[in-house]
Amino acid sequence: MVEVEEKYGFPLFAKSSSVVNLGKNEKLVISDIWSFWDYVIKKATTDKKGEDFLRSLLEQAKHFYQTAEGSPVKSQPLLYYYSFLNLSKIMINLTGTFGPNKMYMHGMKENHNHKFIYSEIVKQKQKHLIVQVAHELVSLFDSNMPTNDLTLNAKDILNHCVGVHRAYSEIYNQPEIFVRIKTSGLYKHGKKLIFKAILQCSQPQKAELIARGYDISTDDNGSIIYTESLTMSSYQPIRADYSDLSKKIKSKGIWYFIGHNGYTMYLSTCPDNRYSQESIIYMMMFYLGSITRYHPYMFDKIFSDKEQWLMSEFLSTQPKQFLYLATANVLGQSVMKAYASF
Repeated sequence: MVEVEEKYGFPLFAKSSSVVNLGKNEKLVISDIWSFWDYVIKKATTDKKGEDFLRSLLEQAKHFYQTAEGSPVKSQPLLYYYSFLNLSKIMINLTGTFGPNKMYMHGMKENHNHKFIYSEIVKQKQKHLIVQVAHELVSLFDSNMPTNDLTLNAKDILNHCVGVHRAYSEIYNQPEIFVRIKTSGLYKHGKKLIFKAILQCSQPQKAELIARGYDISTDDNGSIIYTESLTMSSYQPIRADYSDLSKKIKSKGIWYFIGHNGYTMYLSTCPDNRYSQESIIYMMMFYLGSITRYHPYMFDKIFSDKEQWLMSEFLSTQPKQFLYLATANVLGQSVMKAYASF
């Protein structure tokens, strides 16, 4: 078995082809993500009208985001959501052909039902004459997203948000669902391309992961290993092989966040609401933005004291996660922020 270089954003973001030709398919280290997106737009567009449309969206996304950072907590969600909405329109136009002449709609609605634990987020169905931004965006991150209406409990989907999961588990008095990947590597053996990850895992968690469909084993040293593999058409991996193996891993479920040391990855033992980080953060920001826009006087009633702390944690940490993770996911390359921690 021979170790193979991980590239093309593997294992999290590999795509079969470049959305935009950037660098040598290595990780991108960015100091100013807004300037970077301006560069992406220039590289991705071939006509002046299309470029002007996307750059106007970028200008709004940047303005809303920077305004949100300096605003009171209860004002932040709507500003962050409008930033994400405009950035999302850019993202779906990189991979689609919607353009400036289409009508764009949020594609979501919320029902707060007077309590966060009963609140619902509805991802509305895909439409053909109207661009439902929520559907088109989350479909980039979760490939099996249904095209019809999808009603989700807001509290339940937040369970799979890695960045606030410890606070979530504390507040709702539940065991943590994530199993951390300590180290991982990519290997080939003949025509087999093999991803191996050593897990920080208990025996009960091992059984739960097996029940979730992961291939879990224990090696001679007692380490618990997650393995995913595919058979290549030749003895040397090509980009499509990286992409196909990445899809297999993501179809089983892998979660992650970006920190100053790079990406930390996890598997989940929970069978429900196994949506991606990017989708969860986007939908939750829409929900919180709707509360602060339409029901600001109810904020203290909808959320308990502990839940208000959880929302504060979410707003303090997850907007930047969305910016960088969604960028990496859409472009199919690992993206890091230079000179700053998360």
